[in-house]
Amino acid sequence: MKFYLYEDRKDIYIGAYFPKDTTAGEGRLLPAVLICPGGGYQLVGTTEGRPVADKFNDCGYAAFILNYRFGDEAVFDDRGWEGFAPAIDLKAALTLLHEKAADFGIDPASIVLAGFSAGGHLCFGPSFSGMLAEAGLLPKAIILTYSMGGGYDSGGEGRPQPDFDISQMKYADDPAVKSLPVFMWHAKDDAMVPLAVSERLDARLTAESIPHTFLVYEHGVHTRPFADTDWFYKAIDWLKTI
Repeated sequence: MKFYLYEDRKDIYIGAYFPKDTTAGEGRLLPAVLICPGGGYQLVGTTEGRPVADKFNDCGYAAFILNYRFGDEAVFDDRGWEGFAPAIDLKAALTLLHEKAADFGIDPASIVLAGFSAGGHLCFGPSFSGMLAEAGLLPKAIILTYSMGGGYDSGGEGRPQPDFDISQMKYADDPAVKSLPVFMWHAKDDAMVPLAVSERLDARLTAESIPHTFLVYEHGVHTRPFADTDWFYKAIDWLKTI
């Protein structure tokens, strides 16, 4: 089921998917995840969309997939995240989830962002810049899978603006932002986004005393997050602790 974010755009929407067995959840609100697939801001990939939603559904989560703007519309300029079209779409998607939380049967305080490659970059930047917190839309947690960092070696998609690099950008001086939990993982042999991208982000989060978990795997396949499912079930267990 699609829910469009703007009246005049049928290509920008969230797809909604729910657990098949909801009987156990009768009378309570479901936790939710908003999934941001990757694609280097040149497309929105499919391998990190529905397969991820199905996994979360199996674990009792309502899952939503964001189809955001990309290509020539995804230009980062001196307005920062507030002017970056995919970030605007993320904010619109979270607004919709909050407004329709009762209709979806979800707990708006439980919404988790799960981003893959460029989608991880998209989840992180608006969250830690303060853009989402200022709108009352800060997620419960963020899961980053082989995230693009926005720096010079970030999968060929680096930009010159410092604020586009999530390991170098200015983080909001907000206790809620500084306490936002992050789960991240990367593979040593990632052929598209080097492990060093996540290592730099790990170092920055440590320096900022931001609670996070960083897993490094020997092998992994960029754009194929379930080549090994270990990270996913570790992430689910981690979510139960926060």
